[in-house]
Amino acid sequence: ITAFLLTAGAAQAAVYPVPVQTLIEQGVQVEAEFKAPGGLTGYAARCQGQPLALYLTADSKQVIVGTMLDAQGKNLSEAQLETHLPAPDFDSAWPLLEKAHWVREGAADAKRIVYVFTDPNCPYCNAFWRATQPHIGKHLQVRHILVGILAASSTGKAARILAADDPAAALAQHESSHAAGGIQPLEKIPAEIQRKLMANNQLMSQLGAQATPMIFYKDRQGKVRQILGMPPSDVLARDIVQQPAKK
Repeated sequence: ITAFLLTAGAAQAAVYPVPVQTLIEQGVQVEAEFKAPGGLTGYAARCQGQPLALYLTADSKQVIVGTMLDAQGKNLSEAQLETHLPAPDFDSAWPLLEKAHWVREGAADAKRIVYVFTDPNCPYCNAFWRATQPHIGKHLQVRHILVGILAASSTGKAARILAADDPAAALAQHESSHAAGGIQPLEKIPAEIQRKLMANNQLMSQLGAQATPMIFYKDRQGKVRQILGMPPSDVLARDIVQQPAKK
């Protein structure tokens, strides 16, 4: 088993054993329980939208987070996660995303389209923006759905970007100077811009997320997938960017 160990802390009332409950309080969502080899109790869970296997030790004092392998190196966690965590169906979300109030980066006729809910004060949104910049162009188009949820200035900054003569340029200006605070918030927000931001916030809530970035993309089979949070570099390259094969 590869992963890390979390030991139980002070006793507390919980639906799950204390180590598992501790992870739940840190944002892990447990969706199913199963019997695992070695006398362990397994849990199928999600963290930031990604599937995760948990294994509770027989004494219920530790939980192991990660992948279980057998003596032949076979991944035993994969089948359990596929059984207990069927991929959510986000296909119906795509038309809603298309109608949202977004800022486009990349060519209008780009083959690859990715949507991301972006709060101007979100450092992980900024990390995603920086990671995608080398790929923006004729192949990749990123549509930023601006929201204001993290700080008092978030709505004003998002409003200034949406109200700009060139929203894409305003977004780039903001993200490139993010560490220094980015773009100045718009103090008096026009009613139309306020309406757009409220609609974006409501759509984000409707799609089940309370944090940014929330990313939607289509996999190689055309199914709509969701990632919550900054994806690891391998996931970014494999699932988000999907550069076309070289001929």
